[in-house]
Amino acid sequence: MFKIMKNSPLLLLAWLFVLCSAGQVQAQSITVTGTVTAAETGDPLIGASVLVKDASSGTVTDIDGTYSLNVPEGSVLVFSYVGYTTLEEAVGNRTVVDVALSQGQQLEEVVVTALGISREKKALGYAVQELSSDEIMETREQNVVNSLQGKVAGVLINNSSGAPGAGANIVIRGITSFGGNNQPLFVVDGIPVDNSTIAGNQLPSAGSNAVNSAEQASFTNRAADINPADIASISILKGPSATALYGIRAANGVVLITTKKGQSGRAQVSLNTSFGMEEVVKTPGYQESYREGRFGRLRFNSDGSPLRFQGFGPKVYPGQTPVFDLFGDFFETGYRQDHALSISGGTDRATYASSFSYFRHQGVTPFADWDRLTARLAGSFDVTDNLTVSGSVNYTNSGGNKPHSGDKSIMSSLSYHPLSFDVNDYINPDGSMKDFSDGIIDNPRYLAEFSSLVDDVDRTLGNISFDYNPAPWFTLTYRVGVDFYKDARIRTVPAGLDLSSQTGGFIIEEDITSRQVNSTLLATFRKDLSNDFNLEVSVGHDLNDRQLEITNVRGEDFTIPGFFHLSNTERFFVDNAKSQRRIFGVLGLIKLSAFDALYLDITGRNDWSSTLPVANRSFFYPSVSLSAVVSDLTDLPSFISFAKLRASYAQVAKDTDPYLIGSLFEADPSFPFTSPVTGNEVNGFRQRSIVGDANLRPETTTSLEFGADLRFFNNRLGLDIAWFQQNSKDQIIQVPVTNTTGFSRFVTNAGEIQNTGIEILANVTPVRTRDFSWDVSLNYSSIEGEVISIREGIEQIELFSGGATGIAYRYVPGGKVGDLYGFKHERNEDGELIIGSDGFPFIRTDTTYLVGNALPDFTAGMTNTFRWKGLSFSFLLEWRQGGDLVDMGIRNSIRNGLLDMTERRYEQVVFQGVTESGEPNTTPVEINGESLYRSYGRYNGSADVTLEDGSWFRLRRVSIGYSLPKALLGEGNFISGARISLTGNNLLINTPFRGFDPETNYFGSGSSIYGYTGLQSPGVRSYIAALNLTF
Repeated sequence: MFKIMKNSPLLLLAWLFVLCSAGQVQAQSITVTGTVTAAETGDPLIGASVLVKDASSGTVTDIDGTYSLNVPEGSVLVFSYVGYTTLEEAVGNRTVVDVALSQGQQLEEVVVTALGISREKKALGYAVQELSSDEIMETREQNVVNSLQGKVAGVLINNSSGAPGAGANIVIRGITSFGGNNQPLFVVDGIPVDNSTIAGNQLPSAGSNAVNSAEQASFTNRAADINPADIASISILKGPSATALYGIRAANGVVLITTKKGQSGRAQVSLNTSFGMEEVVKTPGYQESYREGRFGRLRFNSDGSPLRFQGFGPKVYPGQTPVFDLFGDFFETGYRQDHALSISGGTDRATYASSFSYFRHQGVTPFADWDRLTARLAGSFDVTDNLTVSGSVNYTNSGGNKPHSGDKSIMSSLSYHPLSFDVNDYINPDGSMKDFSDGIIDNPRYLAEFSSLVDDVDRTLGNISFDYNPAPWFTLTYRVGVDFYKDARIRTVPAGLDLSSQTGGFIIEEDITSRQVNSTLLATFRKDLSNDFNLEVSVGHDLNDRQLEITNVRGEDFTIPGFFHLSNTERFFVDNAKSQRRIFGVLGLIKLSAFDALYLDITGRNDWSSTLPVANRSFFYPSVSLSAVVSDLTDLPSFISFAKLRASYAQVAKDTDPYLIGSLFEADPSFPFTSPVTGNEVNGFRQRSIVGDANLRPETTTSLEFGADLRFFNNRLGLDIAWFQQNSKDQIIQVPVTNTTGFSRFVTNAGEIQNTGIEILANVTPVRTRDFSWDVSLNYSSIEGEVISIREGIEQIELFSGGATGIAYRYVPGGKVGDLYGFKHERNEDGELIIGSDGFPFIRTDTTYLVGNALPDFTAGMTNTFRWKGLSFSFLLEWRQGGDLVDMGIRNSIRNGLLDMTERRYEQVVFQGVTESGEPNTTPVEINGESLYRSYGRYNGSADVTLEDGSWFRLRRVSIGYSLPKALLGEGNFISGARISLTGNNLLINTPFRGFDPETNYFGSGSSIYGYTGLQSPGVRSYIAALNLTF
C-alpha cells in the first residue's frame, strides 16, 4: 500500500491527462458557462455566487464576471450578489447562461463549508468568512496565511520573523489547548493537507545551546508551499459547529482553500509577474553618546587590540569618534520576484487548468534567501451525464538559507554589538573571523555568511474525486488525496564560533519525510417534503493516515578546515524517529429547511483514534445549528434589507501525539560501546522518562454560539455579529512528577480552558454610482481565555520559564490564558518604590508576580476600497490593542549599554521612593553600567524594565491598480486584459514597543506560547509592482 501511495501523484497526473484527452472527442454537454453582469451598468460582477438549486455544488465568478459549472440535466441555477436581487435560471439544453442582476433586496451569497459543500450563507447557523482570489492576490503575500492578516474577525496571525520563507502562526478563536496543537486544519479542494512546522534538531552535543532546542530558525509552515495565484477562494470555518464534520483534526477551526478550475471554451492564458523590494520596518533606539568600554574608559585585549564588548566607555566626540549605523550597515535591501503562468480551457465535457510559478526572495539579512517553484495540473471529465471525475496534482520545490535565531544567533550577536565598530569589518585575510570581543560574542556578519542552515523541500499534493448523480435526489461523492513531502536540511557551523566552541565545528544532515493519505465518501439524499419543507441527509466516512520519519545525522570536529562534509568529522551521532497515526470516522448530516427561511442542521460524528488507549479511542460528538431569516418570515421596515438570526451548539474532540500511552523504551545515547567480553559493539535501550496515563481521554471542546446577520438601506450597510463561548476540557499535557517514580513527566488529562468572545463584521458602501464606488469593510474581535481548572495537586503549568528574562508563561487556575509571571521592583502598598540601604531599588528573586498577559484585548481591521472605471485604490488599517511582550534580546542590549534607555549615566541621582522603614529616600548614588544597568537584582531582572506593551496600529497595506481599456489592447484580439498594480505592505507602524516590529514570535510558527519576541530576523516593509496579462 505504501509503495503504491508513494507513486500515486504520478498515477494521478497520468490519469488526469487521459481524462482530459478523452474529453476532446466527446460532444454531449453538462458544463454551463456564462457571464454575470450588473443590469444598470453592464459591468461584470466579480465574485457573484452561482449555485445549483437544491444541490451542494456551486462556484463564484472571476475577475471578468465569468463562471463555469458542471450541473445535472434539468438543473436550475441561482445567481446572487451582495446588494442585488437573486435570480433563478433554468438551464434547459443551454451550455451558456448569461444573466444581468438588478440592485434589489435579496442577499443569497454562497460559501464553501465543511467537506467542500457549497451552501447559501443565509442557511448557515454559524459564522463563516470567505475571501476571494482578488483579495488574496492583492496582498502579494507569498505565505497564504499572511494574506488573511487584518481581514478575518476572531483570527490571530503572527509572523515568526521577517526572513525569507519564514513561517506564520494562525489561531482561530483563542488558545484551546494548554500545550498541544492550536493550529487550524488546512483543507485544499476537500482534502486535508499538512501545515505543520517542524523545528527538528539543529544543535551540537555540547555547548550552552541545549540539544533539542526549537530556537534555531524561522522554519516554514507547510501552507507556504501553496501558490496563492492558484487559489479561487478561502473560507474560514471558525467554531466547532462549522468544523464538526471534519472531526479531531478540525478542533481548532478550518482554513478551507478552493483552487481555480478550468472552463470550457478556448484556452485562457494568464501571466502574473511582479518585482519588489523590502527594508526593515522598525529598529530599536540606540544611544550614540558613549562608545565601547567600561567605567568610562576604553578596554583592550592582551595584545593591545580593542575589546568591543560593553558600551560603557568614554563619551563620543563628533568628528573624532567613529559612530556607525549598526542596523543600516548590517541589514540590506531585500528583493523579491514572482512569476506565474496559468493555462486553462476545455471542451463541453472536459476541462483543465494548469499553472507554473517561480518565486525568489532575498532577505534583508545577508545571505538569507528562499525560492519556491510550483507546477499544477487540474482537470475534470464528464464520463457520463451522471458521473464526473476530477482531480489535481501539485508539485512544489522550495527552500533556501535560513538565518538562525535565538541564543548565539545573528540577532543575538547584533544585540551586543557597539556602534563604534564597523559590523561589516568582519573577516581576516585568511578567512577567519575578526574578533574584537576576545571570544565573548561572534561577529553577526560572519555568522550570516558562514553559519548556514539550508533546507530543500519537495512536496507533492494529489487528489481525485468521483461525483455520481444518478437521480436529482441522490449524489454520491468519493475523494482520495495524498500529501507527501521530504524536507532535507543541512546545518553547517565552522570551528571558531561561540556555538561550536566545544565541538570543533559541526555539520547536521536532517531528513524529514511526511506522508498523509485521506479518503472520504459522502452520500447525499434530497427530498421535498412539501412545497415549503425540504430535507437533505448526508452520511459518509473519513479515513486519515499519517506517517512521519525524521533522520538526523550529526558530525562534529572537522579534520580539514573549510571542508564541510560528514566524512570530514571525527565524531558521529545518528538518530531516527518514526511515527504513524490513523483516524477513522463516520459522520452524518441532516439539513431541514422550511419556507426557504428556516434552516436546521444536525450533525454527528464518531472517530476512532490510534493514539489513544483502546478503551477511550472511540468517541462521538454532535452539533446542531439553527438559522432564521426573519426578513423572509415577516414584514420589516423598508430600511431593513435582510435580517437573520442564528444559534449553534457543538462538540468536537482532540487526540494526542503517537506513542504517549504507558511506558516505552528509547535508544540510549551512551550506546553503542565495545563489549569487554566479546569485543563486539553492543547496542542498548533505556526506559523513556515520560510515562502516559493508561486511561487518557481525548480533549473535548463544547461550543455555544449566537449571531445575527443584518443588512440595511438596500444592502448598503451590513452587520454580522457573533458571540461564542468554548469550553475545552480534559486538557492533555505533560505534568512533572517526582523523580522517585523513575519518570520526569506524566501525560494525563489536566484541566479546562474557557474562551469567550465577540466578533463584529461590518460592510458599508457609502458611495455607489455608475463609474465610482467606495466600499468599507471592518472587523473587530475580542477574546478572553480563562483557566477554569488544573488537575488536583497541580498548582500551575509552566510552558516556558523565560530564560534570562525571568518572565514565565504559565497556566494558573483562575487566571487567564496568556498570563506572564516574573520579578518586579519591590514597592509598598501605596505603589511607592522601595529603596535599599545602598540607595538603589531592588528586586526580590524569591517571589514571582503576575506581571502581564501576552494576548491582545482586541484586534480590528478596516479596508477601504475605491473604484473608478478601471482604476482601484485600497488600503488596510490594522489595530492590535494590548498584549504584553518580552524582547528576548533586550537584556543583552541593556547590559551592554547600547539602548537609548541606558544613555543616562555617570551622574549622581537620588531614586524617588521610600526606604524599607518607610522614610523618603535621600541616599545619592552614581548611575553607571555596573551599578545599575548590568545588575539583575537592581534593574534588568525586573518586568518593569523588560516587559513592554505590545500594542500596535499599522498601515498594513496600500494597493493601487489600473486595468487598461480594451481599446488600447487591440479590442482584446490577442491580449484580452492587462492590469498593472503597486502594493505596499507594512508601510507604517505606531507602537510603544521599543524593539523591532513586535509582530514576530520568538518561538516561530506552530507554537502555543505567546508574549516573546526578538532574536529573530526583524519584520519588513515591502514595495511591489505587478503586471497581469490575460490572453
